[in-house]
Amino acid sequence: MSTLRASLRVEEILWHPARGYAGRVQLRFVEAPRALRTAFAASPIACVAITATALLSAPSAAWAQVTLPDEAPAPAEEAPAVTPLMKASPDEPPPSNVSFVQYGVAFTAEVPTAPGPICDTKNAPCILGTGGGIAVRVGYRTSGNVYLGAAYEVSKQDPNNLYRLALLQQARAEGRYYVGTAREAYPYGAVGLGLAGYGNEWSVDTWGPAGFFAIGVEAQISQRTVVGAALAYRLAYLSHFVDTSGAPRDAGVVQMLGLDLVLEQREPTSRPAGGTADPGR
Repeated sequence: MSTLRASLRVEEILWHPARGYAGRVQLRFVEAPRALRTAFAASPIACVAITATALLSAPSAAWAQVTLPDEAPAPAEEAPAVTPLMKASPDEPPPSNVSFVQYGVAFTAEVPTAPGPICDTKNAPCILGTGGGIAVRVGYRTSGNVYLGAAYEVSKQDPNNLYRLALLQQARAEGRYYVGTAREAYPYGAVGLGLAGYGNEWSVDTWGPAGFFAIGVEAQISQRTVVGAALAYRLAYLSHFVDTSGAPRDAGVVQMLGLDLVLEQREPTSRPAGGTADPGR
């Protein structure tokens, strides 16, 4: 009676959703009749099938250990999409449902069109002439079309040699309303109310309430940077004072035209509602 001893080793088990299980095995004869060895050389597939059947029916004659998964491996879960607070491209406009802190500077020009009683003193030159300066501002831009903020402006005016350094200082609250145009440039209307003071160097010789109306346009040059220009009509009521030459200056209303060249930056303060960032304003 011929003895058959062989080992069957499962080297690889693969799972395919459409084809099911597939694998690779190694068959090694420990002791087998010469006829079976000759047949294996002629037809390996047939002999593997015969030997595997024999081994499975008589486990004590061989060893084979196969561990199969109970089910197909679960597909890898996709990472949840993260909604960015701002868009990745620096050239695209910010989302329309995000509010901002908006701050910046402006180069200003102040041109008195009607200086009023401050320049009506006889035999004395006008103490308030054309000038220019700088303004700093900070405010809150809502997710809609409204901006609310505050500004401080200081400009050097022409005092006709009555002051060494004539400074007009203004501190005011401001508001803007933007008009949507579906373009990169947005026009707006603005109003402001505050205080104005005028004097030599940083002293204040005369002061009073001030306000303005303005129209302007704002253009976005990057995701967070905007530039713009605004033309303002300003009114200021300045109190009575005596200038450095001893000439009295009566109280009254000063009318001026102002020009602002604006450079401002935006910083987001809230995440888009609903977790989505819509393009545009």
